[in-house]
Amino acid sequence: MWWNKPLLKGFTGMLPENILDVVARSFSVVEVGGLSGYGPERGRRFEGLFYGLCERRGIHLSEKAGSVSLAEQRTASGLRHEVDGATKAVDCVTHWELKHLTTKLEKNELLIFNGKSLDFLQGSNSFYAKTPLYRFLLSGFNIRDECRYFAGLWGISVIEPSRLPMPLLYEAVARGGAVCLSEADLLAVRDLAIWSCRPLQQVLKELVMWSDGTDATLHCGPTAIRTAKATLDLQEQIGADVLDYLGEYFPEWIDETAEDIWREVGGW
Repeated sequence: MWWNKPLLKGFTGMLPENILDVVARSFSVVEVGGLSGYGPERGRRFEGLFYGLCERRGIHLSEKAGSVSLAEQRTASGLRHEVDGATKAVDCVTHWELKHLTTKLEKNELLIFNGKSLDFLQGSNSFYAKTPLYRFLLSGFNIRDECRYFAGLWGISVIEPSRLPMPLLYEAVARGGAVCLSEADLLAVRDLAIWSCRPLQQVLKELVMWSDGTDATLHCGPTAIRTAKATLDLQEQIGADVLDYLGEYFPEWIDETAEDIWREVGGW
């Protein structure tokens, strides 16, 4: 698929290739939809689908639903936060929140998810404290704009229907889609797409530098919401152009990817 294509000169990958593959396949699943079940049953089926997807792609999940550790690290507070999914490797740790609701996600869900990551990071050993921690919200239903703003400010990548996730937007541009964009649009992608998906440690570094007054160019302070809104505009406008590019050069990639997953996991 297109995310296996080589990077264009001047671009670097945002995520490890195996994590990028999971993001792309997860997006195809929520974009196609069709998950059966109601209430908690549907949530469990959604979790099972994600776990099956990871297993079939050779991704070992260090934590699944019911786990109270992240990359086998405990919280600083001693609170037993439940983790839906996580991976650990020498190059990065990922923390996944899985939601398949019938209504739009409430802000408290993101606040809790963000707080969990902070508690785990503070309680982790020195090795994992330095290992980039990427967070993903995989939602079978669209979330509210204010939740998207919050996610961008804290570096949480949102994977939801009808919107090309920011990691995929960047990677599609970096692997050929740059040809369909202007120089100004490319600069915006390099700046905002990467910013919105940064590791938690980078978010915290920015907050420290902002509070110390050592860097006035950061996307912090009273104007931070403008950056979050600009990122959302980029996703809606440039993301549509990139989807058109992908549709032209890789037709039916979403349906074909979802069909592959359907066969691999035995449907959903």
